[in-house]
Amino acid sequence: MVFHSHRFRIFARILLIGLFMGLTFFSMNQEKWYTATAVSALVVLILLFELFRFIDRSNHNFINLLESLKYQDFTRSYWPKYNEKSFRDLESSFNEILAFYREAKMDQAAQYQYLQIVIEHIRVALVCFNKAGEVILFNKAASGLFKRKNVTNLDSLKTEYPDLYKGIIELEAGQKKLIKVNTEEEVLRLSVTATGIRIREENYKLVSLQDIRQELEEQELDSWQKLIRVLTHEIMNSVTPVSSLSQAINEMLTDDQGRRRALDDIDQDDVEDMYSSLDAIQDRSTGLLKFVTDYKNLTRLPKPSFESLSINNLLARMDNLYSRDMEQAEIKFRIEKPAEDKNIWADSQLIQQVLINLINNSIDAVENRSEKSIRLAGELNGDRTQIKVIDSGKGIDPEDSDKVFIPFFTTRKEGSGIGLSLSRQIMRIHKGSIYFHSDKTGTTFIMEF
Repeated sequence: MVFHSHRFRIFARILLIGLFMGLTFFSMNQEKWYTATAVSALVVLILLFELFRFIDRSNHNFINLLESLKYQDFTRSYWPKYNEKSFRDLESSFNEILAFYREAKMDQAAQYQYLQIVIEHIRVALVCFNKAGEVILFNKAASGLFKRKNVTNLDSLKTEYPDLYKGIIELEAGQKKLIKVNTEEEVLRLSVTATGIRIREENYKLVSLQDIRQELEEQELDSWQKLIRVLTHEIMNSVTPVSSLSQAINEMLTDDQGRRRALDDIDQDDVEDMYSSLDAIQDRSTGLLKFVTDYKNLTRLPKPSFESLSINNLLARMDNLYSRDMEQAEIKFRIEKPAEDKNIWADSQLIQQVLINLINNSIDAVENRSEKSIRLAGELNGDRTQIKVIDSGKGIDPEDSDKVFIPFFTTRKEGSGIGLSLSRQIMRIHKGSIYFHSDKTGTTFIMEF
């Protein structure tokens, strides 16, 4: 509405100028109309000057507005200085625009300040830099980690932290890496994650660094405590009866004064008891020896021989290996191959060993179930390949869910307790992982490459 009025006033001025110019030419063609001609010409000049001033004032206000926007100077204001309503409306609109941008600028500054406070107070170190290594973000946590402030280029960290510098530079966006850093005072274990961002047509890398040493130490201590409890339980189960039986045999072979008895003086029933006790001692000693051997095997995995391994071929081998046994055990055994075959870089024998461990566990889980079924499925999940062993067993007790991968922990009567622990180690060698989901309807173990 303001600009329509502004345009109308310019048009009205031009129209008046045109009329008085016409009147001037008409007066000039009349005899003795000197006064009229002079007055008309003077009015034309006044109107032209007034039009110039009118347009100049508009341009001046427009220039001020544009300069305010250009230099983000929103302290200026435009007050109605002129009597023309169009100028008052125009200046009022200018003031509204500037007020809007002023509020937006204040909101932006408040948000930036809030973001700065958050970044400076979080305990995760944040470093943002471009391809040239120029740093645009180095928060308080990063300053504490590297023990320096106002880092402007990553090259300044290269000499003191060469491994960390190399890890940060080589880490691609979306990747995560655990980096060990040795300093004069301590050893840091940093979980480093990189994210790619783009600011004003330039690519930057935002890297977060978190010292997880304490968490790792706590987890390591917890794992050791669990392992020691399992080892103690297994050793005590073997040593206690051996000690008790040995004491019983010793009592049979000595008299009340503690002297050795002649074999002819021992009752036949006591002799039979000694033979039974010796058999039990031998049995428990053999079990303890097997336990130690299993532990030795657990800590000495063979060096893997990597090759390109087809998922479909791997599943087919398991089908050939187990189909007859599953049929005899009346277990529904189904193989589900992925629509598109996928090759993984793995040791065939070790991966088959993991699958054998998982399938054997599933066979034991469905033993007493009315509905016995085991599925072996290969799936492609983005850039990850998964092999799932799914059974219809009773599921894993929630209280045991954090113990299943602990060496020698088992709920099976004849289990050694090293299968799942060994499987996890094998998957770690392959840079993969193994985990499970379980409920009352069954358990799914997932091998992920």
